[in-house]
Amino acid sequence: MMMTMLPKTAGARAAVLTAAALVLASRGTVRAAATPDGKELWSTHCVLCHSETGAPGPQAAKLGVANLSLPKWQESHTDADIQKIITEGKRDTLMRAFGDDLTKEEIDALVKYVRTLGKAAAGKKAK
Repeated sequence: MMMTMLPKTAGARAAVLTAAALVLASRGTVRAAATPDGKELWSTHCVLCHSETGAPGPQAAKLGVANLSLPKWQESHTDADIQKIITEGKRDTLMRAFGDDLTKEEIDALVKYVRTLGKAAAGKKAK
């Protein structure tokens, strides 16, 4: 077992630790927190009901799951609306609240990803 001896004074220890942090930072091993991946979050939390495309399957649609890929749905919901739905859920529907499970940054990433679902559906119609 290898043990490293730090200097005994607080000032000297701080200098050694600062130098070590600078060395690690210069090597790129100290990184800022990664930006949440909306597609990955979608696959983990949303795909079961909304499918990969945002259009629910027949059974989910019968249960009232929204088709998030429809232009009408996209146009009728602001980003703030979508954020609120993800955070608080929708009363009297299957849409549960994720506010206790996801960070604000993760919810924002999901909102951005939901917006891509409408664009993807529009792109498929244009072909």
